[in-house]
Amino acid sequence: MSQEPLRVEFRVELGNRRLEPKPEPGARAERQRVDRAARRARNLALAHWIDYLIRSGEVADLATMAKLCKVSRARMTNIVGLVKAAPTEQNCILVAAHQ
Repeated sequence: MSQEPLRVEFRVELGNRRLEPKPEPGARAERQRVDRAARRARNLALAHWIDYLIRSGEVADLATMAKLCKVSRARMTNIVGLVKAAPTEQNCILVAAHQ
Protein backbone atom coordinates (compact mmCIF):
# COMPACT_ATOMS: atom_id res chain seq x y z
CA MET A 1 0.00 0.00 0.00
CA SER A 2 1.34 3.45 -0.91
CA GLN A 3 1.37 6.40 1.42
CA GLU A 4 0.33 8.82 -1.32
CA PRO A 5 -2.63 11.09 -0.35
CA LEU A 6 -5.92 10.63 -2.12
CA ARG A 7 -6.54 13.32 -4.71
CA VAL A 8 -10.01 14.08 -6.11
CA GLU A 9 -10.58 16.54 -8.95
CA PHE A 10 -13.89 17.79 -10.30
CA ARG A 11 -15.28 20.82 -12.07
CA VAL A 12 -18.25 22.83 -10.84
CA GLU A 13 -20.07 25.11 -13.26
CA LEU A 14 -22.03 27.90 -11.68
CA GLY A 15 -24.93 29.13 -13.80
CA ASN A 16 -25.08 32.58 -12.25
CA ARG A 17 -21.48 33.60 -12.84
CA ARG A 18 -20.96 37.06 -14.20
CA LEU A 19 -19.17 37.24 -17.53
CA GLU A 20 -18.80 41.02 -17.50
CA PRO A 21 -16.99 42.95 -14.78
CA LYS A 22 -18.88 44.13 -11.72
CA PRO A 23 -20.49 47.55 -12.31
CA GLU A 24 -19.00 50.63 -10.70
CA PRO A 25 -20.51 51.86 -7.44
CA GLY A 26 -23.39 54.20 -8.21
CA ALA A 27 -23.97 52.70 -11.65
CA ARG A 28 -27.08 50.90 -10.42
CA ALA A 29 -28.59 54.11 -9.05
CA GLU A 30 -27.86 55.88 -12.33
CA ARG A 31 -29.48 53.05 -14.30
CA GLN A 32 -32.58 53.26 -12.10
CA ARG A 33 -32.74 57.03 -12.62
CA VAL A 34 -32.56 56.60 -16.39
CA ASP A 35 -35.21 53.86 -16.35
CA ARG A 36 -37.52 55.98 -14.19
CA ALA A 37 -37.15 58.99 -16.52
CA ALA A 38 -37.89 56.85 -19.57
CA ARG A 39 -40.96 55.36 -17.91
CA ARG A 40 -42.31 58.82 -17.04
CA ALA A 41 -41.78 59.96 -20.65
CA ARG A 42 -43.68 56.91 -21.94
CA ASN A 43 -46.48 57.57 -19.47
CA LEU A 44 -46.65 61.20 -20.63
CA ALA A 45 -46.98 60.07 -24.25
CA LEU A 46 -49.62 57.54 -23.21
CA ALA A 47 -51.50 60.25 -21.32
CA HIS A 48 -51.65 62.49 -24.38
CA TRP A 49 -52.81 59.58 -26.54
CA ILE A 50 -55.56 58.63 -24.06
CA ASP A 51 -56.62 62.27 -23.80
CA TYR A 52 -56.86 62.42 -27.62
CA LEU A 53 -58.97 59.23 -27.76
CA ILE A 54 -61.41 60.56 -25.16
CA ARG A 55 -61.67 64.03 -26.74
CA SER A 56 -62.24 62.56 -30.22
CA GLY A 57 -65.00 60.32 -28.90
CA GLU A 58 -63.32 57.02 -29.82
CA VAL A 59 -63.41 56.02 -26.14
CA ALA A 60 -66.25 57.01 -23.82
CA ASP A 61 -64.32 57.79 -20.62
CA LEU A 62 -61.38 56.93 -18.38
CA ALA A 63 -63.18 53.92 -16.88
CA THR A 64 -63.52 52.35 -20.33
CA MET A 65 -59.90 53.12 -21.13
CA ALA A 66 -58.81 51.54 -17.83
CA LYS A 67 -60.64 48.34 -18.77
CA LEU A 68 -59.03 48.34 -22.24
CA CYS A 69 -55.54 48.82 -20.77
CA LYS A 70 -56.23 46.36 -17.92
CA VAL A 71 -55.24 48.78 -15.19
CA SER A 72 -57.16 50.23 -12.26
CA ARG A 73 -59.19 53.38 -12.65
CA ALA A 74 -56.96 55.06 -10.08
CA ARG A 75 -53.85 54.23 -12.12
CA MET A 76 -55.50 55.55 -15.28
CA THR A 77 -56.35 58.80 -13.49
CA ASN A 78 -52.75 59.01 -12.30
CA ILE A 79 -51.38 58.61 -15.83
CA VAL A 80 -53.81 61.05 -17.46
CA GLY A 81 -53.02 63.55 -14.73
CA LEU A 82 -49.68 64.11 -16.46
CA VAL A 83 -51.55 65.93 -19.24
CA LYS A 84 -52.65 68.54 -16.71
CA ALA A 85 -49.09 69.19 -15.61
CA ALA A 86 -47.56 72.52 -16.57
CA PRO A 87 -45.87 72.55 -19.99
CA THR A 88 -42.53 73.31 -18.35
CA GLU A 89 -42.89 70.21 -16.14
CA GLN A 90 -43.80 68.09 -19.17
CA ASN A 91 -40.74 69.44 -20.95
CA CYS A 92 -38.56 68.55 -17.95
CA ILE A 93 -39.89 64.97 -18.08
CA LEU A 94 -38.99 64.66 -21.76
CA VAL A 95 -35.57 66.26 -21.34
CA ALA A 96 -34.70 63.96 -18.42
CA ALA A 97 -35.56 60.94 -20.55
CA HIS A 98 -33.08 61.97 -23.25
CA GLN A 99 -30.09 62.59 -20.99
